[in-house]
Amino acid sequence: MCVVNSSFIYGILKRSTMKRCFLGSVLRGTYSIHEAISLKDIHMQTLEVFHINSHELLLMLKKEAESLSYEHLISTSENEADSIQSLPGSPRYNIEYLVRYNHRKFSELKERDCTDLSEEIDIGQLDDLTFRISKYMDTYAPGQSDLKEYIRIISTYLTFVVKEPLHPPGMYVTEDQMIFENNGVYYCPVKSKHISEEMSLCKYCVCRTS
Repeated sequence: MCVVNSSFIYGILKRSTMKRCFLGSVLRGTYSIHEAISLKDIHMQTLEVFHINSHELLLMLKKEAESLSYEHLISTSENEADSIQSLPGSPRYNIEYLVRYNHRKFSELKERDCTDLSEEIDIGQLDDLTFRISKYMDTYAPGQSDLKEYIRIISTYLTFVVKEPLHPPGMYVTEDQMIFENNGVYYCPVKSKHISEEMSLCKYCVCRTS
């Protein structure tokens, strides 16, 4: 006869209850994803075994996207993007190209059907990505809370849901090198250069080094 430890059963039930509370708190708008997984009553040991799937994560992101005022964040429209005149690889070029990409992916996220998604996601990795984005935005765009949330939502979607690059394929990252796709695999020629930097998001980007 198999004897199951009562504390083991309690642990499973506790994590299940926490998961329902976690999902509910985000979908109700009580907390953002980052705030929910950072609540003090969630022990780090529990976080190590606590997971959500991509279906649930997308529902959360869609809910957060609905409540975010983002129109003022968009400075480059889809039509303007085709006429970018900045030098490929220059800071201005990268900003214009990335704004277009983020706009397109944010719109895609809001319309995306999540019925085909079920992959398990490590919430520790999700929290780490969110922490890195927060640190980066606080350093380079302090006080822009809407922009921070906008970037976090898009980056989370790209990393954990659709598994696409954080920077757009086709964008030049140097004067003569670009992010590109080959047979369904994405490559970034400068990832190896930046991945070791503190708070680098390259750790979570799907791109391979080339």
